[in-house]
Amino acid sequence: MEIRIRLFCMLSLLFLSTVLNTRAGDPAEFQGQFEKTLVPNVEDFEKVVFKFTPTSDIKGLKSITESSHAALGRLYDPQTEKLSVLAVLIENKDEAPEIYVDLNGDGAFADSEKAVFKQEKADNPYFWNATVALPVKDSFFTACPLFLQYFKTITIGKMTPDDRLITQSTEVFARGSVDVKGKKVLVQYSYNFSEKKVNPQFGVLGLDVDGNGDVDMDELSPEAAMTKGNTVVFRAGEMYLSTKTADLGKNRIVLREHESKDYKRLELRIGSEFPEFDFVDFAGRKRKFSEFRGKYVLLDVWGLWCPACRDELPYIREAFKRFSGRKLEILGLNTDDQFTRDSLKKAIEQSGMKWNHATFESVLDFLRVNLRIRSFPSTFLIGPDGKIISMSRVARDESSLRGESLLETLDEILPK
Repeated sequence: MEIRIRLFCMLSLLFLSTVLNTRAGDPAEFQGQFEKTLVPNVEDFEKVVFKFTPTSDIKGLKSITESSHAALGRLYDPQTEKLSVLAVLIENKDEAPEIYVDLNGDGAFADSEKAVFKQEKADNPYFWNATVALPVKDSFFTACPLFLQYFKTITIGKMTPDDRLITQSTEVFARGSVDVKGKKVLVQYSYNFSEKKVNPQFGVLGLDVDGNGDVDMDELSPEAAMTKGNTVVFRAGEMYLSTKTADLGKNRIVLREHESKDYKRLELRIGSEFPEFDFVDFAGRKRKFSEFRGKYVLLDVWGLWCPACRDELPYIREAFKRFSGRKLEILGLNTDDQFTRDSLKKAIEQSGMKWNHATFESVLDFLRVNLRIRSFPSTFLIGPDGKIISMSRVARDESSLRGESLLETLDEILPK
């Protein structure tokens, strides 16, 4: 009897030890919940032209006068994916612009449907911001926010001087927080209104890695990423985290800890050294980015499939012609996967793109996994010491590398 008891105890201890060791080797997991409020994606915008309208044609507003300027338009609704929300921009002398949004869809405007624009910066009278909340039905969330920017005095295309230009956000994020070792970590995911769910392995997602209480969704930020079927690992201090579960139905978010080797992203910052990478040019030669050290490098991530990239070509050709004698090299990282190497090489030659180019297959992982480029073109200016001078993010006070501004930037920076 005593032998059987001892044997049972030994087997129990062995089993318990096996379970504990297995659990100790498992990745740590952390749980959290979603907030009831969606947040707009302020990095992605749609241009909307509001057409001048006589104030007498505006229904429901008693506060406007004959001297008020009114412009009518329709805002994009992320719920319907259409320009379906009627709105009117009202301007009065010496007052902040106002926008009325027909939230209940009755074709008229009420004071309760008003939002007042505020200057983006106190010393800049031309850029104004406002946020409006569209109602949401039968959803976990209570409202769909739209972030609006009014560009005063700016016209595009066939706008008349009395028309008005507004840009607006077109996407929203579902946001939540997770308790990670006693600290609240903010996370957010693209929200799909038609499916009423989020999927952390598809779309844009973000994680507040620096703990400042917000998620920087700039395309080159280490706090944001786009994914198409793969798990994204973020670095938060000395921890590496991915999303295991994001379930709106159960209001449950689970983050999973990773080893440092799982973090593939190369973080880019102004003043930091641009990472080394290998590539193959269209002559089939194996090359390294470090070959260009000692010169200024305009690094252009482009593709013939991309209309915006093609629009930039005349300016890059002019930059190559004008500044090659001033220590400038241009390196194009191609993203066309529908051409053979020979056909693309011919297209490059016919387009007068005489600078160096890397084939798509040779830089595919570098662009998608290491840099996580999701906007095209993406352009960088790197100095002779290999450090980043600009990533063309004008909103962050970086020198512009687009259009005519590219030529002005290079003329200012490059040695005479």
